[in-house]
Amino acid sequence: NHCGLRTFSAGPGSSVSVPESLPYSTSDPSQDEEKSSGQITILKTGIVDWNIRCPNDKYSFSLSNLHTAIKYYGVIQVEDEVWLCGGQASRKDAKHDQSKTCWILNLLDGKWRSLDRKMEHPRIKPQMFVKDNKVFVRSGTTSDIQSKTGCRATQEVYDIENTTLGWSTEDIEEINICTRSSQNLIINCQ
Repeated sequence: NHCGLRTFSAGPGSSVSVPESLPYSTSDPSQDEEKSSGQITILKTGIVDWNIRCPNDKYSFSLSNLHTAIKYYGVIQVEDEVWLCGGQASRKDAKHDQSKTCWILNLLDGKWRSLDRKMEHPRIKPQMFVKDNKVFVRSGTTSDIQSKTGCRATQEVYDIENTTLGWSTEDIEEINICTRSSQNLIINCQ
């Protein structure tokens, strides 16, 4: 270290010096991305916890549990929230409820709330993704005898920027990958 410079090897017989005040990383950028993520686990009993904590203090250390046991749901991170939609929730007055509800976990305070608007159809084992500020809950299992794969041929779309529209249902091509459900979610901590 000489005059506030940091020296790095640039190959045999050569080196490069950069000011110490400049941000730099000597690691692979893909590893930096991994370091900025965490993972939460949502068990079918409704227990929610960090499996891998975010490396920064952006999100709440403590996550509240869901108000009900649930399985076969779809889950996705939407900005500073985790959206859990559909699934099969336990109820005291019936064995299971095919859920049209979306539960939203605020990662900043660690508390759950339900989305005011319910989906049009129950979604068991749906796929979820976010595109153009819209949350998509796609497919899910169905008992419709017309189904060739056992998967719904629809998706529901919720516009985050225009919540007064609620959920809209769109037809999609029937897919055959509605048989998986994950209890772990990678969280982008940036």
